[in-house]
Amino acid sequence: MSTKLMYLLLSTLLIAGLLFAQGVDPGTENLTHAWTFNDGSANDYVGGAHGTLMGGEDYGEAEIADGSLFTTYPEQWMELPADQIAINEYTEITCSLWFYSVENANTTYTMFVYFGDTLAGMGVNYYFVTPARGDDKSRAAISCNVLTSTPWSGETGADGLELDDGARHNMVSTLTNDSISLYIDGELAQITPLDTNNHISRISTKFAYIAKSGYSGDPTWMGEILDFKIYNKTLSAEEVEFVYNAGPDTSFVTGIDNKENTNLADEYRLLQNYPNPFNPSTTISFYIPIKSYVSLKVYDITGREIDSIVNDELSAGKYTRQWNPKKNISSGVYFYRLQTENFTASRKLILIH
Repeated sequence: MSTKLMYLLLSTLLIAGLLFAQGVDPGTENLTHAWTFNDGSANDYVGGAHGTLMGGEDYGEAEIADGSLFTTYPEQWMELPADQIAINEYTEITCSLWFYSVENANTTYTMFVYFGDTLAGMGVNYYFVTPARGDDKSRAAISCNVLTSTPWSGETGADGLELDDGARHNMVSTLTNDSISLYIDGELAQITPLDTNNHISRISTKFAYIAKSGYSGDPTWMGEILDFKIYNKTLSAEEVEFVYNAGPDTSFVTGIDNKENTNLADEYRLLQNYPNPFNPSTTISFYIPIKSYVSLKVYDITGREIDSIVNDELSAGKYTRQWNPKKNISSGVYFYRLQTENFTASRKLILIH
């Protein structure tokens, strides 16, 4: 074999290997719904199943900012038009989720996405995916035709490691009438054959939630949601790998770079701390659109400075800082203030001993 032919063959193999390593693009032909939040709305850019932001009295509605849905406080979620999505009419389903959790905040049974009904406070005829549960697992599961006091006893599920560390993650679940699977960050965690009672056509179209469970006693899932997509086919392992390597989707709004590559904000923003009230520590997040000298300080209700959390020049991006009050700081209401040359904002926090 000539040197030139050998070189051509090796080059071809190398290119093929690189393409395979990045996975196979699933395309958009089978993409039925996509919530990417890139224009600041809860719109579905593919299927038109637009979401509604929901919230409780204490913390208000979920919030969309900087290309993400924030459900960072209890009783915040997004409701979807379940009858319009009509999940029970699918023959195959793939759900893809990109998110940051509120670190260590989801310690009991939560659900990231839920399709189904509720009977006497229990979820029935449902399909859900969640990164964090009280048994320290992530899970995708389906339960149908179990109208008793323990509908979870009829679940068929696929489990993985719990994802409640505050880092960015991708979860993908596939569901057919034969099996359910769960992928975490591009890798298959588990695939499980379905029980005969569990069938896609039996999933109720009564409710569809992001960050809320169908079980009324479960808390809402707390975190930042980058995008959520539904496909009407089973993505292959190579397609799931491509989804993970590609990162969260920004293709529905032009002029926005991939969040993994930039992590930039288009405005200054100070988010509410979480948890709140808190003990012993709380997390504060903020966005800086340009390189700035940043001051983040805590004050008591008289305006006296209690602590300095940040006092430095920072590049553009999103930042998260923890405040661990000293033991001699008493319970009560305090204020934290973010200040730069061009921006000042304050929010209230509550310390409880």
